[in-house]
Amino acid sequence: MSVVEQPDALTRRTVLSGGAALLLGGVAGTSVAGAANPDGPSLKEIAAARNLQISSAYNGWEDPRLLELLVRHCNVITPENALKAAEISSADGTRFTPDKMDEIADFCGRNSLGLHGHALYWHQSLPAWLGSTSIKDAERAHAKLLRYVMTRYPQIQSWDVVNEPISDHTEGYRENTILSEKGDAFLKFLFTTARQLAPHATLVLNDYNLSCGAAFCDSKRSTLLRTLERLLHQGTPIDALGVQAHLVPRLPVVPKKVQAFLQDVSDLGLDVHVSEMDVNDIDLPENEVERDHLIAQIYKDYLDAVLSQDNVKRIGFWGLTDRFHWIVEGYAPFKRGKGTPRPALFDQDLRPKPAFFAVADALRADPVRP
Repeated sequence: MSVVEQPDALTRRTVLSGGAALLLGGVAGTSVAGAANPDGPSLKEIAAARNLQISSAYNGWEDPRLLELLVRHCNVITPENALKAAEISSADGTRFTPDKMDEIADFCGRNSLGLHGHALYWHQSLPAWLGSTSIKDAERAHAKLLRYVMTRYPQIQSWDVVNEPISDHTEGYRENTILSEKGDAFLKFLFTTARQLAPHATLVLNDYNLSCGAAFCDSKRSTLLRTLERLLHQGTPIDALGVQAHLVPRLPVVPKKVQAFLQDVSDLGLDVHVSEMDVNDIDLPENEVERDHLIAQIYKDYLDAVLSQDNVKRIGFWGLTDRFHWIVEGYAPFKRGKGTPRPALFDQDLRPKPAFFAVADALRADPVRP
């Protein structure tokens, strides 16, 4: 998630549905059965025929119908905040607090869902003990964090090793972080350490502003390609690029630019995960019916562009529903003036919107990939 992160929306509680306790981390052996929107194939079933995975962010909310949606439509869950360093560690690094992440991992295990680790390094989630500007101290501290996290969750199949390292303002790494002076060396250290700890996992560099057609997106794509090429030449074990795809109508996508960029990434030998997709409807009409259809078209146009590339292996949403969504809760940098945002595939009552059917249609139209 770019710019800001979302705090916890709910405290832990017991939720009863249909006479059965659906506890996120509670009843041993309990799994989520059934599914919301049961008619027709799920997104993950449609995607599986095209060798694609479907993922969604999840922050541990114990809403039984939401859990059903996740189980029905997703192969992989991305902990929205629970695995970030500031959430899992005390400020001085003497104590780790993984309770919420343990609950999410337990939920995924009970329901045969994969886990994506987000994120091992992110400049906005650094407790004091990880914030050193000395390369040796930073490597020592982050090695401790990676050892703890990656050995605690060996089932995690892919990791955002580094999240949002590229500057929005210069053609280089993000300013005022260890990356601004030691970027290549530090990233190589992080990816190499991650590979040693999880030799079979997919290691991902994840970033945003890679989808729009504006000049600043052009610049960021170019900077990132140069950075990836340089890191790979140095032997940095990167497997995939995460493209966040927070789509905003005022910054429209130019399909040819996206396709050319993804082809360049493919030419480097990397897969692509569309990692955090949603639509911020700030510029769209207040009328919900009209707005929903415009949002659906944005989803479909973007997926039509990216799914033409064989190196796209996962389509990930930053939440399947408007309920608990970071845009709806006001944490996105762009905010609507009138009307509640409707960024996701399902509404606040977990009913499918036109965006859901548009995504399903885009997946169906995708040729079977290698």
